[in-house]
Amino acid sequence: MRATGSRFKRARLLCCVLVALGLVTVGLASCGSSATSSKSTNNNSVKTPPGVSQTQAATTTPASATSPTASGDTTQSTASTQSQVKTPSNAADLVGGRFTVVNATRPSTNKSAISSSAREVPGDYLEIELTIFNTGSTGDLVDLSEYSFRLLSTGIAADTYTDYYGTTGTYGAYVTTNEISGSLLSYSDLSAVTYKVKVGETISKVFLFYDLNPLTDAKNAGVTKDNTQLIIYKASGTDYGTKVTIPLAGYPD
Repeated sequence: MRATGSRFKRARLLCCVLVALGLVTVGLASCGSSATSSKSTNNNSVKTPPGVSQTQAATTTPASATSPTASGDTTQSTASTQSQVKTPSNAADLVGGRFTVVNATRPSTNKSAISSSAREVPGDYLEIELTIFNTGSTGDLVDLSEYSFRLLSTGIAADTYTDYYGTTGTYGAYVTTNEISGSLLSYSDLSAVTYKVKVGETISKVFLFYDLNPLTDAKNAGVTKDNTQLIIYKASGTDYGTKVTIPLAGYPD
């Protein structure tokens, strides 16, 4: 009886040990699984601001995705484009000649229209550069001596030009109340351009130089590019009395 009781005690002790070992194993496995799960969760989580879910964060474009450099470049490009002023190229055809205004500037001295030995005079002037092309196809020449080059503006007082220039109308001569005529000049030697242009030929580096205020060196506030027109008038020869008008609005100084 004593031996049987001892064996029973040992068997029960062994069962308790096995049960205890089983519980420890299960506990360790559970702890390992929890650690792995926690580690996995930490790896896949996205740190978001308070009140913002992971779904919202995933569908929102971060501010860093917009390049500040690209934005700056766009602004700079726009400013550069706005600062550029496009020069018009207004033209008109008259009796086989195509007259194009290349530039129309407003200098404050007559320096560009005089020789080195002439007197430089301050004032308010209008310098118009032209190109002239013979558009004909039958061999008709364009005789520039038959054309009159006139300037019309409400701010011009045409009756004041004789007081300063007399009968010389190079820089302005009376036509009507607000209209004057001037001489077509060559940039190369400042001589009057009166030659003939062949069919298909283009002449350049010729210009007109008008004094807008012959009695004073002050600026003529009544004359602007917007209210000024160049008139090409056929003064003699074929189609005498015909004319074309070229507006000067939009030409930068």
